[in-house]
Amino acid sequence: MEDMTYEKAITRLEEIVAKLESNEIPLEDSLALFQEGIELSQYCDNKLKNIQEKVAQIYENGQLKDFQSEE
Repeated sequence: MEDMTYEKAITRLEEIVAKLESNEIPLEDSLALFQEGIELSQYCDNKLKNIQEKVAQIYENGQLKDFQSEE
């Protein structure tokens, strides 16, 4: 999952939600999808927190700073 983009993770999460809401899949499959959804949700949350930290480094005290990417 680490090489997955945020956008792909959100798309997959939306697919999972749609399947779970359809009530047309077996309980065991629902549980597996639910677990995958939780993992994707945590992944997306971490990605957003990382971006927020980078933005805070760039824009501090109302002033733009030079930003050195660590990637």
